[in-house]
Amino acid sequence: MSKGLSDQKERDKIVSVLDKNFLVEAGAGSGKTYSLVSRMISLVKNGVSCENIVAITFTRKAAGELRERFQLELENAICDEKDNNIRANLLSGLMNLESCFI
Repeated sequence: MSKGLSDQKERDKIVSVLDKNFLVEAGAGSGKTYSLVSRMISLVKNGVSCENIVAITFTRKAAGELRERFQLELENAICDEKDNNIRANLLSGLMNLESCFI
């Protein structure tokens, strides 16, 4: 994502403000899935178990794509993470991915 976007503050809130729910409505190709996956990764890093994460999309195809991207980003985050506690949270998330309701 480009850092010069006019709505960057709102995009950052999606990933960093984890104690609130958000409805994200935007056009195709605007980064909704990217933002949602980034938020889900942040939740897992902060100790939220996959069974407590719900992501709602409009189609099964979109849900499948979201699950695939979430798994890939979990795997990438595990490889990149230096903090052992956060890495353990990410590993737990990956191992319990099927309990995430998408």
